[in-house]
Amino acid sequence: MHLLVPILLATLGLQAQAPHPSEVQERRLANGARLLLVERHGLTAFHATLVFQGGRAEEPASAAGATDLLARALYGATWPEDLAPSNAQAQLESLLKQEEGLLESLRLERLRRDPATSQIPALEARLDAIQTELRAHFSMSPLQDLYAAKGGTQTAEATADALMAHTELPQAAFDLWCRSEAQRLRSVQLSRFSQARAALAAELRGQGVQGLAMLQGAALPGHPYGRDLTDHLPALEALRRSELRAYAHRTLRPDRLTIILVGGLSLESALPQIERSLGALPLPPDAEEAVLPEIPADLGDRRVQATLGGSSRLLTGWRIPSRRHPDHLALDMAVQLLGGGRSGRLRTRLINEKNLVQKADLSLDRPGGRFPGLLVADLSPVDGHSLAEVEAALQSEILRLQQEAIPQDEWQRALAQLEAEHVRELDEPASLARSLGLAWAEGGDWRLIDLDSQRLRTLTPDAVQMATRTWLSPSHRTTVLLEPAPSASQDPLEAAMARVLKALASSRIEDPAQRERLVSDGLRQLRMLSAEERRHTLKLLEAQLPAEKR
Repeated sequence: MHLLVPILLATLGLQAQAPHPSEVQERRLANGARLLLVERHGLTAFHATLVFQGGRAEEPASAAGATDLLARALYGATWPEDLAPSNAQAQLESLLKQEEGLLESLRLERLRRDPATSQIPALEARLDAIQTELRAHFSMSPLQDLYAAKGGTQTAEATADALMAHTELPQAAFDLWCRSEAQRLRSVQLSRFSQARAALAAELRGQGVQGLAMLQGAALPGHPYGRDLTDHLPALEALRRSELRAYAHRTLRPDRLTIILVGGLSLESALPQIERSLGALPLPPDAEEAVLPEIPADLGDRRVQATLGGSSRLLTGWRIPSRRHPDHLALDMAVQLLGGGRSGRLRTRLINEKNLVQKADLSLDRPGGRFPGLLVADLSPVDGHSLAEVEAALQSEILRLQQEAIPQDEWQRALAQLEAEHVRELDEPASLARSLGLAWAEGGDWRLIDLDSQRLRTLTPDAVQMATRTWLSPSHRTTVLLEPAPSASQDPLEAAMARVLKALASSRIEDPAQRERLVSDGLRQLRMLSAEERRHTLKLLEAQLPAEKR
């Protein structure tokens, strides 16, 4: 029990900063936007987070990556030309439209790959001239960032359930922030769209196949939560600035927006300015709500074996309920017992005692918590140990948690750690704002952060064991076993599959972007088969090719 003392002391010391629901002041604006304000006396700065519910999960396949692009092209920097009134943007808008047309023409020309009639050099020359003219309109120095000039910062993140923009500024710049954010959403200028799209595409192409993305795709088939953005690269690269602007106007709506302010601002001083700016944004016509497929939790025990670069790795995911489900908090405690810090069972037994794995990470709500997602265990074996050994040891620990009584000292230690982590998240303005935003985006109610804290105090070991028996069962499980590739080159079998799929697609589909998407989707599905099944499938596909192309 002596290990518990410093944890409890830390928790008690932090409790004074944790916000009570009565400290979170809430107002609903005329256009449907919500305002949450937490006043922190003595602070001379404020943190603001804008949360737009939706995120990657509500993107149609044709707009896959739109949330990530908006996080990069709309937020993160605040330039004068992006916030200028519409009547002052006519020339810039004309140049951006010309750039959009040339980028699309150049993309299609590169896909055709016909040297005899190639217009690529001429198109590249015209595009370079337009972009040179565009640069004359841009603020090239970071010092021109309106927020940076005031000593502030802005970042943005795209999640499965929301687009979130975080800003920190001195309190004296609050009026500037209100006006800037309202104008940003009115104009959605996206003047640096082409650079943002190229950077995102390069990152996705460079990272290749990811183990977690493979797990999510296999465990959540047909659901946007299981979507791998790398499979949609052709659609992302074909997405136009005008299409992204239209998507932004449909989805970044006031009635899907929560504004969160934490700092030295009072509601009396902040509310009038918010109402005149963000509260005055027009509400667009009603948009159709995204209808997402439901995936049965007990889809069956699924397994994927793949050969990738790097070291061996075991990824196991269990389909679990959304954040609002009564069992969610019990599963959070299960993650703490199994993988929490130095005292978690996986670290204690598999790393310290058995020297079986070198890394053991557990995470909840992958990739999001608004819909049923995954509880993920990510383990890497020590050299000399197989993935089969690691998998057996992981399953043994799961069974022990489900069947054996949880020692009282272990329970109290995990409880104190979870409470301390919760309070730390709510102590710092930026993390408090993010926690409030995620609670609303994922659970539909910012009060969940306090409700979870209250329910944690009444949680019992029996409830945790019951939840783990229900959800961490083989029928809910998907396992991905990743083995290192024998060389850095592409798997010859996969290379042959890619060649055959491209040949088949070129003979049946005219649109180059659709052809590339078909090949990407086909390769992703084939990776889920065993090696013998892939060889058999390859023979069937080759039989459909003309003899001269085999």
